[in-house]
Amino acid sequence: MGQPVVIIVRHAEKPEPGVADGVDHKGHPTGHGLTPRGWSRAGALAARMAYAGAAGDTLIRPDRVYATATDPHHESDRPRLTAHGIAKRLDLDMLDHLGRGDEGKLAREIIADDAPTLVVWDHGHIPALTREFPLASGVDVPDAWPEDRFDLYWILTPGNAGYTLAIVPQELLAGDSRTA
Repeated sequence: MGQPVVIIVRHAEKPEPGVADGVDHKGHPTGHGLTPRGWSRAGALAARMAYAGAAGDTLIRPDRVYATATDPHHESDRPRLTAHGIAKRLDLDMLDHLGRGDEGKLAREIIADDAPTLVVWDHGHIPALTREFPLASGVDVPDAWPEDRFDLYWILTPGNAGYTLAIVPQELLAGDSRTA
């Protein structure tokens, strides 16, 4: 059994006071939901993942979808809201039993199975999660996910010497950057 390819994304766009409000999955206003652009990104990610793995495609279609669990100290539901539609579109269960601080457990669980995996995680913990994988010598993990970026994939690809990291633009919505 080999190690899986892992695609990590940040949850979709969040509310910004005075700029964009958030809504939950029923359209009710909430500071813990996604903005309309965030809902568009979540839908675009679901469509993109459904067609991943076609001939010549750089992304692999995930067989598992993880999302950051909510907890009493972090009420944001944005990772779960982003991942839910992706999991449904792929006819998969959304796995949300691990949360912030469980990055080591999550990495071990992912590595224990060779299924390609998509992780929708809280951006403040993505660098820590990435460092929990056995990385090849010289792989540089950024100290932080860029605060203003919702349009990136962090792709971990296994190799004989460990995982490599590629940071790739999503290019899903108008206004997304073409560079990482």
